[in-house]
Amino acid sequence: MSKKSQAPDPTVKARVLMSCGWGENDDVVTVSAEEAAAGKEAGELDPDPAAVAYAESMAAPKEADQ
Repeated sequence: MSKKSQAPDPTVKARVLMSCGWGENDDVVTVSAEEAAAGKEAGELDPDPAAVAYAESMAAPKEADQ
């Protein structure tokens, strides 16, 4: 019998939708694909790339603020 080497669970960036165990609203977290699916089902995470990009843009310093 051959042994299968298990690849590590891929990581996913996700936007936090509410203050919860994952973080605060609009934080971007890196979680496993399994955690992202569970967080999405619970309504706490949004792994959609557009949602992540939006949250990252909210955290970026604005030129007027510098």
